[in-house]
Amino acid sequence: MTLCCVYGCSSYSGKNVQFFSFPRKDKHHGTFKKWVSFCKRKNFVPSSGTRICPKHFRTEDMNQSDLLRKQLMPNENIRIRLNADAVPTVSFDDEKITPNTVRRQLLRTSTQKKVKLQPSTSTNIICMNNCQEQNSEEYLINTNVENKNDKGIQCDMDNETNTDATESFDFPSDISSPDDESETTYGEDEEQLDYLSAKTHSLEKVDRNASFIVFYDCLSELFIHCRQCISKIISKTYFTQGALLSITTVCNKGHKLQWSSQKKIGRRPQGNILIGSALMLSGVFFTQMTAFCQSLNLSFFSRPVYDNIIKYFTGRVICEVWDDHRKKKLRITKNSDIWLSGDGQFDSPGFCAKYCTYSIMDLHTSKIIDFKLVQKGMFQGDLERKVCELLLENLTKEENMKIKLFLSDRHKGIRYYLRTQHPEIEHEFDIWHLTKSLMKRLKTLETKHPDVFLWKSSINNHLWWSAQTCQGNGKILVEHFLSVLHHISNEHEWESGEIKRCEHESISEKESN
Repeated sequence: MTLCCVYGCSSYSGKNVQFFSFPRKDKHHGTFKKWVSFCKRKNFVPSSGTRICPKHFRTEDMNQSDLLRKQLMPNENIRIRLNADAVPTVSFDDEKITPNTVRRQLLRTSTQKKVKLQPSTSTNIICMNNCQEQNSEEYLINTNVENKNDKGIQCDMDNETNTDATESFDFPSDISSPDDESETTYGEDEEQLDYLSAKTHSLEKVDRNASFIVFYDCLSELFIHCRQCISKIISKTYFTQGALLSITTVCNKGHKLQWSSQKKIGRRPQGNILIGSALMLSGVFFTQMTAFCQSLNLSFFSRPVYDNIIKYFTGRVICEVWDDHRKKKLRITKNSDIWLSGDGQFDSPGFCAKYCTYSIMDLHTSKIIDFKLVQKGMFQGDLERKVCELLLENLTKEENMKIKLFLSDRHKGIRYYLRTQHPEIEHEFDIWHLTKSLMKRLKTLETKHPDVFLWKSSINNHLWWSAQTCQGNGKILVEHFLSVLHHISNEHEWESGEIKRCEHESISEKESN
């Protein structure tokens, strides 16, 4: 999670929130100093990961082409760029400072101190955690030990001594006061702050499906006495099955009890099934998880076991959930005008592709209603056209769907198939594929005509605007887009065609020159 480095700002990175990095000091020294000065932080040196949130910039500071693309494509992940001379100027001096703001300031201003560990002279268990305020800029933990100058917490447990160094934090002068109450922090992670503010709960409130990592040394302390008669255990044996640990104990009175860390579904541990499913659904590779478990000395199952979990458990559940989702979406889609879009994806670019996945989406709900995976060699000819034909035949004949509009790329085989086999379906092209092809052609012209680079982004935005304002009329779309030729030639009114002038405001002679 990325935090905004401007003092007093509590913004943090999240979904669809883009933060801006500092300009390079060697190339833009003046702009860099203005950015640092705006943060209002003492002795502040930005690092490569320091960011400022977009709330501190004006709209004029951002690239207008990126903003226009964001408005035209709200569902796409468009990266907004700043202008070269952009400087943060929007401050929030009147913003209310909340406890969360103070906690984030603690995280950013904390510095790690190295303290030499010294053994304690006390043999009793001492754990003092009462916090007292020393001054307006430093918060320490006092301990009631013999050495009055010792700053820390000493805990003696069975001849083992742990000494935790304390931290000091520099609060900005405008928020520190003798009456302020803050939490004592020990590191630079929010996880430590959450730990300090955590509250103990009753075991009855623990989630029954929660999972924890338990070390064997800690677990073995629970198997000293028999659970049935409380007599001493004389024999302990264990075995592991993947992530499962099973311990068998025998006490002095002959009671033989078995304990397992997981429940079983048949002969398969339930935890192993959940771990294998989590790996598949999260996208983590099995080799990465194996390396993680080996570095932690964590018991884990082998690759054949993982493959069987996917085959007999996770894969079957995913297929059942997808079938239910597909039937539900098809039932809902039939009740309205059916507008569909389709596109294919190959496993690798070029002619060496082996697999092709073709997906069909409902344009009204933006939900996938069907897809199909085919392999090279199953059909003769183009894979993308064949799999599109199979899906459309299945939807029109088996599902009895009356498709009104189908949106795709400019694939010649799909165009021919829809024109000859389904003339009742209106076929339209995806504007994104068209702009992609246009940008490739304009790029080839940059070598001979360098001025094309200056107009490339504007021509791309104009094509998107033409598609948005044509109201489904292809003729108006073409005339709107071709009007950019008059605009480039500084001709804003003409006589030919239905569109006879540019739709922007009048341009003065100074602006046109």
